[in-house]
Amino acid sequence: MTAGAATPFNAPEVTFAGTGTGTVTATLRNPNDRGQCWAEAGVGPENNHVFFGGSRPESLANPGQTIKTSLEGLEPGTTITARGGCVNGAEFELSELVTVTVPAGKPATGSFGG
Repeated sequence: MTAGAATPFNAPEVTFAGTGTGTVTATLRNPNDRGQCWAEAGVGPENNHVFFGGSRPESLANPGQTIKTSLEGLEPGTTITARGGCVNGAEFELSELVTVTVPAGKPATGSFGG
């Protein structure tokens, strides 16, 4: 690497999980030393584009930061496509698209305590 050369700019490290009826949560890490990262999804039959956390500032991961951000009010039992992205000016990287099943119904019952 030559003097003054920038470090590589990468897509975020992101995982998605159903965390409640109609809710999917992204755990998102910005692996870069610059820029911000977000999580986004395609929802419904029209594959409408939405951002996790409603694009609020706290739904963006800054350099080196790991955050959790959710997408709520989804149709239980359906699937969404989701991915993460990072941007810094002209630098732009996206993670692979994954399919996530939106949780439906009540959590499993069980015996707690004793």
